[in-house]
Amino acid sequence: MTRLRSHGRARATIVSPLATWWRTGAAFRAFRVRMRARRATILHPRDAAWRGIAPGFERLRDLVGAGLPFQLAADHHQVARPDRARLIEALDGGATVFMPQAHQVLPRVARLMVALRAALLGAFRDEASYLFLVEGRGREGMGLHHDGDVDAFWLQLEGRRTVTVGPAVPRGTPEAMEGDRAGTRGWRTHALAPGSLLYLPPRTPHRVACHERSLALTLTWGRPHRGARTAAARARALVDWDVAGGRVEPWPLPRRRDRLFTQVPAAAGPLDRARHAFTLWTADGTAQLARDTRAVAAHLATMPTVRANGADRARLAPLVALGILGDEDLPQLVVPDDAARLDAWRFT
Repeated sequence: MTRLRSHGRARATIVSPLATWWRTGAAFRAFRVRMRARRATILHPRDAAWRGIAPGFERLRDLVGAGLPFQLAADHHQVARPDRARLIEALDGGATVFMPQAHQVLPRVARLMVALRAALLGAFRDEASYLFLVEGRGREGMGLHHDGDVDAFWLQLEGRRTVTVGPAVPRGTPEAMEGDRAGTRGWRTHALAPGSLLYLPPRTPHRVACHERSLALTLTWGRPHRGARTAAARARALVDWDVAGGRVEPWPLPRRRDRLFTQVPAAAGPLDRARHAFTLWTADGTAQLARDTRAVAAHLATMPTVRANGADRARLAPLVALGILGDEDLPQLVVPDDAARLDAWRFT
């Protein structure tokens, strides 16, 4: 949480989507040290905001059954194009159902990815999300494996998962691995409770088992791309917003008089002191804004909630007019106009 001040008086309060797991700057900096050291870390929630990130298990199961792309994993085997008519049977049998690129229909998941991108991972990386639904029969999905050269964050939404994690393996190690190494040096087994956020460094071997119903997310970032790293290119990469068009749920959303929600990410350029203005980058292009809004605009790459009233809210009117801030939160779900065009199909 950041409080912006002007002439000694509070101007606005910026609440990051990451504040649920990092309350203070010191806690965030300590995590960055662990991340640079490639250490797996479990972060426990400090509030209940994570509960609203996605719909519940039943609603998501019904959407998958109605046409959203999905895959199955059970007993170390993966089925890229399963029979949709047998979805419930597969779940009841303990198979893992997962949906690649779930953030395209879950805007609040997309917001969490944007916040992690801007605060921790940086631009110029391939991003992916996976939503996992498991009824919990103790069956493993993919067995012992690692996910390659990706930084991964796992968010447990419902139920618990048991995960066994080991030390990172050398580059080139096959992703599918053999053996049961639980209890050996450097290996740990954890029960991920709802709301917990687990960071896994690249090439971290792990295996997962669910003994109860579980709904969870995995968000991954690949190695940075090479190429031009101009300020404009970096701004464009930071504000990428990959959410499908469609019908939003729930609707209508409640309006708030005391806060504004970031609707799409934006990145503020440096202040031009001669013109008293700055450039704001969005996924749709650029805009020139007066300096009064820059104190808030400087934080918009992480898609925060802005608590402001009265004159402070009026000062942010240009950002509202551009559709960057609004008095409604993002919806939990977008039922896509055309599910066949979702990027998840590229993963099959």
